[in-house]
Amino acid sequence: MSIVLFVLAACAAVASEVLLTRANPGVRLPLWRGQQPLYPTAARVLRGLAGGTAVFAAISFNDHFASWWGVLLIVVVFLPALLVRLVQNGRVPA
Repeated sequence: MSIVLFVLAACAAVASEVLLTRANPGVRLPLWRGQQPLYPTAARVLRGLAGGTAVFAAISFNDHFASWWGVLLIVVVFLPALLVRLVQNGRVPA
């Protein structure tokens, strides 16, 4: 069940990035905190859903596994979203 939750969290994180890049065509989005010209509410909701689902999935593992690997698994969940943003920034001229 935890694997399904991690996959759901990764899909929500990628969907958040897709909505963010669709709302800002032709804009280079910073990887870290920055001011985006348009930040849709749906992207914020999906990012929160992804984070909450990933945390819940890490907690649903046994305590020893979650304490050592939970943070790493949460980072892996958001890795596809990071790659989507890097690809989008590569396509937009500086």
